[in-house]
Amino acid sequence: MKKILIALTAIPVIFWGIWIAVPETSIQSIIENSISNNKLRLEAKGVKKGLFYNLSVDNLTLKSSGEQFVSLTNIHSRVNPLSLIMFRLNLFFDGGIGGGNISGRINRIKNKIQIGLDIKKANISDIPLFKLVGIQGTGTISGRLTMIDDTGHVEFVTKDSSFEPAVFSGVKVPLNFFHNIRGSIDIKGNIVNVVSVALEGKDIYARLKGVVKDAVMDLNMELMPGVSFIENPLFLAEFEKYKISPGYYIIPVKSNL
Repeated sequence: MKKILIALTAIPVIFWGIWIAVPETSIQSIIENSISNNKLRLEAKGVKKGLFYNLSVDNLTLKSSGEQFVSLTNIHSRVNPLSLIMFRLNLFFDGGIGGGNISGRINRIKNKIQIGLDIKKANISDIPLFKLVGIQGTGTISGRLTMIDDTGHVEFVTKDSSFEPAVFSGVKVPLNFFHNIRGSIDIKGNIVNVVSVALEGKDIYARLKGVVKDAVMDLNMELMPGVSFIENPLFLAEFEKYKISPGYYIIPVKSNL
């Protein structure tokens, strides 16, 4: 019995000793290497250890070819001590993104990584990724991302948003008509399948579908305007060439990202 008690007492001491022994630079390296993709790079700044396997990161930035996609700030998490012993990454975290909130879990075992993220009310204008793909606007976006290795699914929604018209390969896409957007996207390697993106404005609706492969966007916007648009000469002058049938238009959305 005495030996059992000694063993039970020693366990937390051992775990605590491991946490003290692991340098912050090693933890930073594990975090940055959690994404093993030659096109994407993760940068962590201000990695600090706290008591009882608590961890904080001042800034975590995802980049591609030197361009910043998204940045997370003031991240707080709790590390699974067993994962450190086995050189794995297993943590829950919460932090900030674009003035909103983000929470999630990252689990990496050997070369397999699982990610689950929830984003709430992030400012569209504060997320560089949107500007990089040619979308500028205001409002907030909320959504969820789940990924296993290079396969993932994204669902998102914006409400009370305001966008500027976008131009892709010389074609004007009237994003300024819409204020509420809800979408579903699948990811598989270098292919992004836009399953369905529904856009809603005052007296006008649209659907966006297609694929993005190897950074080449090949989408179509199905535009369904109401009477106030169809009877507007300015609308007809600009979009009549995309008319398929009365009240139904298809606008090509194609570009190299």
